[in-house]
Amino acid sequence: MGQTMMKRRTFSLAIGIMLLGWIWAYAGGKITKFNLEPGFNRVIIKWEVQNETGVKGYEIQRSFNNNDFSKLDFVKAKTTTEPIKKYRYVDKTVFKTSTGGRTFFYRLKIVNQDGSFSYSKVEHVTPTVSSARQTWGMIKAMFR
Repeated sequence: MGQTMMKRRTFSLAIGIMLLGWIWAYAGGKITKFNLEPGFNRVIIKWEVQNETGVKGYEIQRSFNNNDFSKLDFVKAKTTTEPIKKYRYVDKTVFKTSTGGRTFFYRLKIVNQDGSFSYSKVEHVTPTVSSARQTWGMIKAMFR
């Protein structure tokens, strides 16, 4: 193989690696902030995202044991051109559960346009839950 052919392959490999790095860095969102605010019979979930290119949206997931997460809702990615996008979601269903300790674990599933996904870090919170509202929520759930 000639030196010219070898240089072309090396150049092509270098361009490919740079392109892959660029795609990795800019496709999908980078969550820069993710926090929970406990409230009375609710939890406020807030997050900020940079480089949201290629993101379809965010599936909000909750768990009672930090292992078995289930979907609460899906929030579509914003279509604005702002470099940092802020999101807010209020979980008003915390009173419907009867777990001991009432600690809730949350994470975000970042879903990309191509179907790939990744997860945020897991955060936990213990909100104040009205015992009367919790009992009413359990009674209603029995008749569904």
